[in-house]
Amino acid sequence: MQIKRNAGFTIVEMLIVVTILAMLAGVLIPVLEDSASTSRDARRAADLKSVQAAVEAFHRVNGLYPDTGNRWSNELGTAESYGPGGYIPGLVPEFLPALPKDPEEGTDFGSEGYAYRSDGTNFKLVAWNTPESFPVGNPFYDPQAADKNWQICTPGAYAWDRSGN
Repeated sequence: MQIKRNAGFTIVEMLIVVTILAMLAGVLIPVLEDSASTSRDARRAADLKSVQAAVEAFHRVNGLYPDTGNRWSNELGTAESYGPGGYIPGLVPEFLPALPKDPEEGTDFGSEGYAYRSDGTNFKLVAWNTPESFPVGNPFYDPQAADKNWQICTPGAYAWDRSGN
């Protein structure tokens, strides 16, 4: 008489496979999170450079930088403050199709995001409280908040900080 065996996996084999998959997931999740952080920072760097190019083009055409009355403006409440062009007045749509917004989902635009300040002669644009890495030799180094912000600015605005100084 021949005994018929059922084809398939035993419970032990299934537990081994699930354990291996869990270990792989434990290794991959931090790598993927780091990759997302690096991607957001790359986007911030590209945003700062593109806005800088647009602000410089505005300056070449108008002789002044887009002026905010020497006050900081940011992504919060831009329609009321500066119209449909956003937080850098006069830049959209002639010099940029749209102003960038920080790539981090859930950004609180009242305390983080992109912020701009200009007196017409100088300007400073910061990625405020959102960058996730601060490498040595960072070209966007902000001496006023080296562990919180990245900046692009003219020499006269280098020392401006978010408190209004």
